[in-house]
Amino acid sequence: MAWRNLWRHPQRTILMIATVGVGSLVILVLFGLSDGIIGSMTAAQIDWNQGSFQVRAEGYADDPTVENGLSSERVASVIDGLAGMRTAGITRRLETIAMLRSAYGTDGVSLRGIDPVAETSVTHLDELIVDGQYLDGAGQILLSSVLAEELDVRVGERVVVLGAGADGTDSRAFRVAGLFRPASIDLEQVAIAPIDDVRAMTGFAGATSIAVALPHGASAHRAVAEAERLLAGLSGVVVADYFDLNPLARLMIAGATLKMIPFVLMISLMAGFGVANTAFYSVLERTRELGVMKALGLSRKLLARMVLLESTLVAAIGFVVGGGLGYGGLLYLSRHGWDLSFIADIGRAVGLPRVIYASASGWYWVAALSVVVITALVAAWYPARRANRLEPVTAIREG
Repeated sequence: MAWRNLWRHPQRTILMIATVGVGSLVILVLFGLSDGIIGSMTAAQIDWNQGSFQVRAEGYADDPTVENGLSSERVASVIDGLAGMRTAGITRRLETIAMLRSAYGTDGVSLRGIDPVAETSVTHLDELIVDGQYLDGAGQILLSSVLAEELDVRVGERVVVLGAGADGTDSRAFRVAGLFRPASIDLEQVAIAPIDDVRAMTGFAGATSIAVALPHGASAHRAVAEAERLLAGLSGVVVADYFDLNPLARLMIAGATLKMIPFVLMISLMAGFGVANTAFYSVLERTRELGVMKALGLSRKLLARMVLLESTLVAAIGFVVGGGLGYGGLLYLSRHGWDLSFIADIGRAVGLPRVIYASASGWYWVAALSVVVITALVAAWYPARRANRLEPVTAIREG
């Protein structure tokens, strides 16, 4: 009877289905894109810049100078200690602040010394090259395309790097081997050279960090705990996870969650109001009919249940349609991504990668169901209550 009643007024029923469907779709997309953007930003930092986690000297984070880095002996001890871990790659890095001078200008950079071969097992820097080639010998340097444009430098030209050395300021000439596209704003002011050249310039034989990459699907939290256990006997060494390397990320994730609350509440109210208003109008419109049904022996409980069942059916159909479309869109974006090249400058400024991927967790179905559908059903309670209180004679006369 409830199903038949719905399709006696198809326009009204379709309106209720659309209200619940749009609410379900929007909530799914909100959750999926919000988590996806954060996940894409995290993945960009891990894959293109930092690795899954890093091992650094205690105190280096507070004063990031080469003197506070890991000595060559400690570097060897850390690598030996991590040998028992299942990793995708381990590489040493030596970073220092320097000045980069070209024939047309000077700019401050973060000079990063890397092992060109080992680095490719941790990050995919070699895949970011847009002009020239990756490092394959001493005396070469890679610059971000943004930095090269600022200094008007081209592949094959020579630049001079000035930095703090063992006996004061030291300088060294490099040939620009290639330009790379900065996957995030952190890489815009980075110049990359072979670690032996940077060691020769700074006079420091160790490393400022050891970057570690994990196999696909491995838990970073468990890996960090395992690394801390393996290195527990080595004093003066700390394991830095993603949030240690990016202190603002935790606040950003918490802030994104808080900012979603008003949108979810607004969508819930929209869906609830739409269902309640339409269901209430339906009861008013059928006052005489409902009165006749009660006069013929339909109990108050069954009448109220019929009205609630109508709203339940509408909510279920709306959720399946809207949720199906929304989740299908998330699945597509989780596999193919959303290319943000048209806002590349804005995206890079806020740390967004060029392509973002949505998240398609099954928990989003639960979130949409609990928020939109339950809200719609609660909103339908008052129309059902009114139907329950109808007096047959009054309803027939007033209807």
